[in-house]
Amino acid sequence: MRGWMLVAVAATGCGKDKAADTGAMPEEVCRGAAAGLDGAFEDRTEAWGLAEVRGARMSVADLDGDGYPDLVVRQIEPFGRDDFTAGVRYHYVLMNRDDGAGGRTFVDETADSLLFAPREGDPAEIGRAASVVVFGDVDGDGDLDAFTGQFYDANDAADDPGDRSEIMLNNGDGTFAFGPEIDLERRGGYATAGASFADVDADGALDLWVTGWYIRYGYLTADQDRLFLGDGAGGFTDVTEAAGLEMVRSGDPEDWVAGVSTRPAYGATACDLDGDAFPDLLASNYARAWNQQWMNDGAGAFTDVGLESGFAADDDLDYSDNQFYRCWCEVHGCDPDPGPASLGDCETYADYWTPGFDDQPARLGGNTFSTACADVDNDGDLDLYSAEIAHWHIGGSSDPSELLLNDGTGSFSRPGNEADGLARDWPSNSWNAGDIYAALADLDGDGWKDVLLASSDYPDTRMFLWRQVAPGAFEEVAEAAGIDHPWPAGLAVADFDRDGDLDVVTGSSTARSGTPWTEREVHFYENTLGPLNALSIRLEGTEANRAGIGARVEVEAGGLVQTFEVGGGYGHMGMQHDTVLTVGLGEACTAEDVRVTWPGGAADDFGAVRANYAVTLVQGGEVRYE
Repeated sequence: MRGWMLVAVAATGCGKDKAADTGAMPEEVCRGAAAGLDGAFEDRTEAWGLAEVRGARMSVADLDGDGYPDLVVRQIEPFGRDDFTAGVRYHYVLMNRDDGAGGRTFVDETADSLLFAPREGDPAEIGRAASVVVFGDVDGDGDLDAFTGQFYDANDAADDPGDRSEIMLNNGDGTFAFGPEIDLERRGGYATAGASFADVDADGALDLWVTGWYIRYGYLTADQDRLFLGDGAGGFTDVTEAAGLEMVRSGDPEDWVAGVSTRPAYGATACDLDGDAFPDLLASNYARAWNQQWMNDGAGAFTDVGLESGFAADDDLDYSDNQFYRCWCEVHGCDPDPGPASLGDCETYADYWTPGFDDQPARLGGNTFSTACADVDNDGDLDLYSAEIAHWHIGGSSDPSELLLNDGTGSFSRPGNEADGLARDWPSNSWNAGDIYAALADLDGDGWKDVLLASSDYPDTRMFLWRQVAPGAFEEVAEAAGIDHPWPAGLAVADFDRDGDLDVVTGSSTARSGTPWTEREVHFYENTLGPLNALSIRLEGTEANRAGIGARVEVEAGGLVQTFEVGGGYGHMGMQHDTVLTVGLGEACTAEDVRVTWPGGAADDFGAVRANYAVTLVQGGEVRYE
C-alpha cells in the first residue's frame, strides 16, 4: 500500500520548495520550461569558490547528507600526494555550502574530510595518492562511502609512495575512516583506471567492478579486471574467477588476436542492459582492443557477448588507410598496393606495423575511454555512448565516438554520426580526433537526453554539446549555449544549486603544446535556465542497497515516459554524477506516475509525484517530500 509522509522543514536555499505537513500530497508548484539551450551556461567559477582549485578528474556525491551534491577533484599524477604544509595539492574534497547571500559555494575541506588520509602520517600535513573515486553506501548506514583507486604506474615505480586502493567509510558527516583492506594487488600495485559500484547479486550489499590498464605501458600485458562482492559492512571479496570474468594474463599476441587475453581498460561501467534487474558489466578498452560486455545471468556468472551485441567494436575492418600499414607496404611491398603513406620516415614507421597482429579484427576496434549508459531515445532500455580517441594516422578502422542504441535485449545498432547529427569535422593530419569523457544528460529539462563531451587534451579540441532536437536527432550547440570550453579535462554533471537544471564542472588540460591554459584550472558552468520543472528524486532501499544504485526509475509526465538508472560511477578514472536524479518535466508540474524497479526485480509504483520538491522514494511505497 502506498503512503505519503510529509516533512515540514525550513527553507534552506534556492531550488527546494518545501512541503507543508498536511498529511496529503503537497500543493502543486509550477516553475517554467526552457526553450532550448541558447545562453544556458555561465562561467561562475569564482562565485562557486573554485578559482584556486586545480584538477582534471571529477566525481559528485552528497557526502554530508545535507541534500546538496559535493565535488571531489583530482589531478592526473598517479603517485601525487598532497603536502598541505607546502601548498602542494593533488586532491580536493569540496563541500557545497550556503554562501550566506542566498547562493551556494564550495568550501575546501580536504584535510578535515580524511577521504585521502594516509595510512601512516599526519592527515593534516599529507594526503594519500588516489586517481579513481566512486561513491556508494557499502555498509547500509544511509551515507555514501567511497572506493579510492590507485593507478599504479610501473614505469615510474621509483616514485611510488606505497599508497594503494582503499574503501573509505563515511562517518555520516562527510568525514571518512578506513574500511577493511581490499585485495587489489596491494604489494605490487594495480593500474586502476575505472570503477563502478553495483549490486550484481541483488543481495542488498553493493559490489565493486574495477578495471585495470596495462601492467606496464609499452607491453601488451594488462591487469585483470576484477569483481568484488560486498558483505554489507564494508568488506569485499574477489570473485573474478568464480564469476567467469578471468582472462589470460598474457603478453602473447596470439592470445590478444584470439580474444582471450586481458586488455587495457580505461573505464568501467555497470548498468542493466537487458532489463532483467541485474546489472551487466562493461569494460571500455584501449589499444583498439575489443570492448567487453559481460552479461549477468543473475546467478553469479557472467558471459562476454560484446562481439555478438555490437558493443565490442564497429564493423569497419578496412585498414588500408592506416599510415603504418602503408609505410610497411612502401618498404616491404603489398598486393594490392594501398597507396602512398603520409608519414615522412617510412623506414621507421614500417616497424610500427606487425602483419598477422595489427591487421586482425581484435586490433581494429577503438581506443575507448568512457562508456556512458542512459535511455537516450525514451524507449525504456539503456543505450550507450562510447567516447573514443581515434588518431588520424590509424585510419577509418579506429572506432569513432558514437551512440549505440539498445534493442532491449542488450544488442546494439549504430545509426552513425552522420545519421543522428553527432558528426564532426576534424582537421586533417591531426592527432586530435576523439573524446575521453562523456555524459548523457537532459540539460534543458525537456525530457530528452543530450550528449555532452569533455573531448580531450589534443589541440583544437573543446567541450561539445549536442542537444536532442527531435527523437534520435542532435544539433551541436556548445558555443551558443556558452559551454564551448577549450581543452577540457574531466566532467561532472549535477544540479548543484537544486534549481531544477543540471550544472557542469570541467577541468583544463595543459598536457600538450598550444594549450590556452597555463594551469589545470577547474571551471564551473552554471545552468541559468532554471528554476525549471523537475523531479529531484533520492531513492532509499530497504531490501535493496540503501542508496538505490542500479535501481531503474520510470517517470511518466507530459506525454513522455523517461527511464533512469541510479549510477555508481563510470568511465575514465571514475566519473560519477549525483545519485539524486534530476528529471526534467518540461511544462509538467506533476509526474503522473513514477515506478521503481529495484535490483533483483522488486518493484514499487509510487503513483503521481509532485515536481519541484526534494523527494525521497522509499522501497515499499513511502514518499517523503522535504
